[in-house]
Amino acid sequence: MAYDRLADAIIKHAKLILVAWIVILLVAAVPAINAFSNMSYDMNEMGIDESESMKGLEIIGTYFPSSDADASALPMLVVGYDDAEEHDQALAIVSALQEKRGEFFVYTDEDGTIHEKISSISAMMDTGVTNDPETGEETIVPGILVLSLSYSSDWTGNVIDDTPVLRDQIAAALADYETENNTEFTLSTYLTGNPAVSYDMENGAMEDISHIDIFTVLMILILVGLFFRSFITSAMPPVTMGVAFAVTMGLIYGLMYFMDIFFITEIMLLVSMMGAGCDYCIFILARYREERRDGKDHHAALHSAIKWAGESITISGASVIIGFGAMSICSFSMISTMGICLALGIIIALLAALTFIPSLLEVVGDRIFWPTKMKEYEEGGKATRGWFAWSSRVGHKYFDISSKFTLKHAKAIAIVAVLVTVPAAYVALESDTSYDMTSSLMTGDSEKGMDLIGEYADQGMIYPNYVLLEYDEPVATVDIAYDITGQPAGYTLTWNDNWLNNQKQALQEMSSKFQEDENITSVLTPYEWSDVIAASGQNVDISMSDLIALASTDPMAALSYLNAAQAVVDYAQQNAYATVAIVLENMFPAMVQEYRANLEAMLAMSGSDITIPEFLKDPIATFMLVTSGGASIDYIVNSNLGYIGGDFANSETGTGNVTYVKVSASTHEAAMSQRSMDSIAYMQNVVNDVTGSMVGVTATWVTGTAVVMYDISEIISGEFTQIEILVVILIIILLFFVMRSYTIPLRSVATILMSICWTLAATHLIFGDEVTWLIPLILLVICLGLGMDYDILLTTRIKENVRAHGMSNDEAIHHAVVHSGSVITICGLIMGGAFGTLMLSSMGMLQQFGFALCFAILCDALIVRTYIVPAVMHLLGDWNWKGPRFLMTKAEREQLDQKKSE
Repeated sequence: MAYDRLADAIIKHAKLILVAWIVILLVAAVPAINAFSNMSYDMNEMGIDESESMKGLEIIGTYFPSSDADASALPMLVVGYDDAEEHDQALAIVSALQEKRGEFFVYTDEDGTIHEKISSISAMMDTGVTNDPETGEETIVPGILVLSLSYSSDWTGNVIDDTPVLRDQIAAALADYETENNTEFTLSTYLTGNPAVSYDMENGAMEDISHIDIFTVLMILILVGLFFRSFITSAMPPVTMGVAFAVTMGLIYGLMYFMDIFFITEIMLLVSMMGAGCDYCIFILARYREERRDGKDHHAALHSAIKWAGESITISGASVIIGFGAMSICSFSMISTMGICLALGIIIALLAALTFIPSLLEVVGDRIFWPTKMKEYEEGGKATRGWFAWSSRVGHKYFDISSKFTLKHAKAIAIVAVLVTVPAAYVALESDTSYDMTSSLMTGDSEKGMDLIGEYADQGMIYPNYVLLEYDEPVATVDIAYDITGQPAGYTLTWNDNWLNNQKQALQEMSSKFQEDENITSVLTPYEWSDVIAASGQNVDISMSDLIALASTDPMAALSYLNAAQAVVDYAQQNAYATVAIVLENMFPAMVQEYRANLEAMLAMSGSDITIPEFLKDPIATFMLVTSGGASIDYIVNSNLGYIGGDFANSETGTGNVTYVKVSASTHEAAMSQRSMDSIAYMQNVVNDVTGSMVGVTATWVTGTAVVMYDISEIISGEFTQIEILVVILIIILLFFVMRSYTIPLRSVATILMSICWTLAATHLIFGDEVTWLIPLILLVICLGLGMDYDILLTTRIKENVRAHGMSNDEAIHHAVVHSGSVITICGLIMGGAFGTLMLSSMGMLQQFGFALCFAILCDALIVRTYIVPAVMHLLGDWNWKGPRFLMTKAEREQLDQKKSE
């Protein structure tokens, strides 16, 4: 047999195998360390390349200018308040930060020069300010004040990595203001937004791993130590899996050159290898100890442990690898890469359990169980007295009684199992799930800030949805702007007739239809300054030459036009959406100064005696901005917010045609809530309806982070049905050839599906509609693999008893349950506990994974394998062992022929 040869090779080359593992560990150490810092935390990177939403994001990245002023890219500071007094304090916080901006929000370049890092701190919304419906007076109700922090264009750092620095700078600026003004801010501030969310995910994941590491290892040490009465033995499985984990992470670092690997993979890999891998190690150690207690010498016991336990864990590991490996065919890269990495991890864990542990046993021998000695298990020895002997007798008696009870009441147990499974399956199939993966992974201050935004404002503003339209003819052109001296002065955006007479109206129709959905609270289309002037109702209809002449002769008469121009600017800022208002606030002061310089240059070049009072120069510059700066304003706003795209974005001169337009739509509820997912479907229908009658539209895309998740869920739900079928078929084939039985594979899959139904029902009952849509899909695949562990460990022992030792079916079942019940239970507690440590995570989705996998493993180990599997195998009787003749060994064929002859 293969395992006989494996056992001989390990016994012969044990020291060489240990040295090889140490060398492999040293080689993998540095890549493994680097792998931790190269995990992906961006959900957009995990999308399906062929989906419409991912193609849309690719278009944005290729043909649109950077949109750093978009709400999804800005850090936001959220301050909550309950009454007027706290609202005044919130406003004071705004003033303090704006006052201290130039002093505290800075960075130092390579030359040691200090520069401003934050170019502006602006109020995006103040939700608690309202008017009394009876008196019309302003009143303050509980709400939030949201500030946006815009980075300077000269700063080249990473916005996500700057999150902790920015938080420290905010705290330092407020503390300094408190000291200077002898005041105290009692309100909490929360830095959130996409960069902060990404940073907190990464930081939270690292903290979670540190907690999970400690609790998992402690749990394994305690349980294994109690089981073997040895702290040396208890250290061997986690040490072995630690080596295997490091080697796996080193290999994963190599995979990172070819694929993005999401950070959840690292956490799932750790608990999977610690859970399943430690089980494999324990099964080898326990079988070796059992053989030694039965009187075999060291080499014979080790050979037997490798032969029989090695076969069991290999089959078990193969089923787990099938479950994880099948996930690799999913088109959602987060799942496919997770499947590849988890399958790789189980392969390395299995190799370590099959080679490292036996080699260690060969070199160390019985000393691995120190301070317990094998003679202590002899009659009258220490291990046959005291608490350990008592607990062993209790465990042996429990499994003896449970096995006899199961064999006696097999039909009743099977009926009860079915009666429990039917309603559980109904709950599992009919319960709703959540698309909101991002919220389920949030943690820290960014989560608290998002919760406040969700309570008092539109949480969907952080992850807006986008509609991209591509036109066959340009709708605008981008050109270089020149000042009065003929020097380049930025860019202009000029809308053409195709836009003004055709496409603009169709886009406005689409926007209006979007807002018929009550959950869609804001729809932003390309910005046009001419629309603002018209909407303001101000009269600025006077030529520049006439205004200058009037200002020089009758300044007070000119003020009516100048005040109208200022009113247009005020109207633009007061009525703009938050992100537009931020751009305008940053843009207007600089543009006014540019137009003032143009005004003075124009007066100097004219050579006339016209004199304009100093106090009118800035108002006239504002008038010039309003009346002649529209093309520049349109370019600055639309390019900053990424509403226009085309060949100009990649042009060396920055000029060219606009052939793409982007529409942004934000939702009131969280961007990935079920209600917002319904809004995405509604938007897609509107786009199809409106663009179907539009002339000149080449293509459309609906995209954004939430849309990516919507597309993923729609695509992979169908894929997972295929994956689940594939896993079931492969596991049935594996068990068919290994067990050489027609019925065992079908029975194994049926009992696993039974426990999965129980688990899904319990998970939905505990977490309600917050269960992430991925949980049921992944759980089924993972449990089909992991859950097979205990079925295979028990069934292979029964098969050994029947075929190698000649026991009857019931005798084999009883013996296997009694002699492997304790080790299966301890393995189940370890694996279930390992996954259960995920419930310590600060992230909702990992808590759900932890509960579901822990519940499933414990159900399998403590209930299904102890009662249901023995009951069903008893009912099947000799049908358990009926299989194709060509798979039987020579001894089995002779035994079968003998039975037939009798």
